[in-house]
Amino acid sequence: MSEQILILGSGNAFFTDGRAHACYMAQWPDPSSSGTIRMLVDYGASSLMRMNQEKIAPSTIQSLFLTHFHGDHIVGLPFLLIHFKYIDRRKEPFWILGPAGVEQAVTDLLEQMYPGMELDFPLYFKELKASESTSFMGASIEPRPVTHRPESVALRLSFPSGKLFAFSGDAAMDDLLVQALEDSDLSIVELSIESQPDPDHPTVAHVSLQELMEQRDRIRTGRLVVSHIYNDLASQVEKVNSDRPGFAEPAFDGLVLSL
Repeated sequence: MSEQILILGSGNAFFTDGRAHACYMAQWPDPSSSGTIRMLVDYGASSLMRMNQEKIAPSTIQSLFLTHFHGDHIVGLPFLLIHFKYIDRRKEPFWILGPAGVEQAVTDLLEQMYPGMELDFPLYFKELKASESTSFMGASIEPRPVTHRPESVALRLSFPSGKLFAFSGDAAMDDLLVQALEDSDLSIVELSIESQPDPDHPTVAHVSLQELMEQRDRIRTGRLVVSHIYNDLASQVEKVNSDRPGFAEPAFDGLVLSL
């Protein structure tokens, strides 16, 4: 079984063009057994539906990494947790990893959506410090700070093979993002807009196609995929890529990326 990233959701907060909310699944061989480790990355409102469509049993997932606490990246999590409780009757531990405040954000969200809910399985949290590597189930996880929300981080996931996957989360196009992606074998970067607002308005803390075209040569990665996108913007990326081979590939729901 190869190390893979499955894009469950490639869309923005508005489900534009029917694309699902941000959600990715990383999987790699378990070095301690003949099994497979599966870790979700972000979990929007549509993510459990997408897992069902892809016939991915939630019971096969060991963990979730959250890049930040915006709704289109986290609000599907209570649905997953109650699926574990009522459908799977889960007894195995489930890990939620993320930046400082992740435990409080998740417990507050669960209480708001399902007040008084008690889970029947061990739920563990691991708050990770930015720019510090942590060993986890045979892989290495390093969050890097990015410009978006105060808690926002990008993910650098080093597989047992040594291959490196980087995911921007939501982030502005700046030096922090470039550093978060450096020397990766595969990067997924959010691409939310065509261009930043005019000079009379503040910039948006998301990557624009105009900025990516200007800054692409600074991004050192073996393969660049852009997500958090909509169809017209994806078509524009394909056009740029035809003129500049290797520029970027637009994501779509269900895309499998092997390292």
